[in-house]
Amino acid sequence: MKKKYYGKRIAFLRRVMSVCIAVFVLENPLSVSADVIFEPDNGFYGRHSDECDYFNRSCIAGEDTYLWNAPNLVTGSQRAQEGEQIYISYVYTDKDGIEWGLAEYLDQWILMADLYLEYGSPEFMEEYSSVIYEDEPYLLPGGTVFVSWSYPESGVIDRDDASVMDDYEISTFYTDPDGRLWGYSAYMYGTRDIWICLSDMADTNIPQRVEHELIPAQEVDASQIAAVKESGQFSVLFLIIPVIIIAGTAGFLIWWFWIRKR
Repeated sequence: MKKKYYGKRIAFLRRVMSVCIAVFVLENPLSVSADVIFEPDNGFYGRHSDECDYFNRSCIAGEDTYLWNAPNLVTGSQRAQEGEQIYISYVYTDKDGIEWGLAEYLDQWILMADLYLEYGSPEFMEEYSSVIYEDEPYLLPGGTVFVSWSYPESGVIDRDDASVMDDYEISTFYTDPDGRLWGYSAYMYGTRDIWICLSDMADTNIPQRVEHELIPAQEVDASQIAAVKESGQFSVLFLIIPVIIIAGTAGFLIWWFWIRKR
């Protein structure tokens, strides 16, 4: 009887504690924000994730862009279409210094030397590093709506309705030749490389100043890449021939021991 009484008392106390906790949470809500980079479900990446670097850029396929099951291991002649936009999430560098990009949505690997990059924020920041500067923070009040650009005077809008949820400070700046002030954020709400024209955050008609050529994703000696592709084609034969031999042998044994005797 005593045990039953204590059991009811403990259950009652637990309910009271649960109600108290719920009331506290409702009265004092916590704003928790976290950005998560989801890792790809790729076998080679899973085994070499500590050797891969996060890339997170779209590339353009060249005229001879093979798709590989894994770096240095091709199992067919499948290729990407020339000019195709391909998102590369991670890059792996092999022992010879050759870079391989994971085309995550295709679940294939591509030689970075076969891909091209459009001129973007990383290239702009490198080219204009001497005139990009840090200064007193510029405050964007919570709810501010702005146009997000690829880079200053790129003519390329990433989003025309971007906004900040809370007060947000920007401390990296650039002033273009026409006197417009630009602010830069390396990372904002899961998006990298945000450029805002602080002189007019709603203007969507800022023209492109300079047209840039495509940039090789990796510059490597052409003969070295040709050797990698030849080696990959050889690996296809190396994998297929044993399969053919095994299948042929199995067929012969079935014929010899079963079919021939009928």
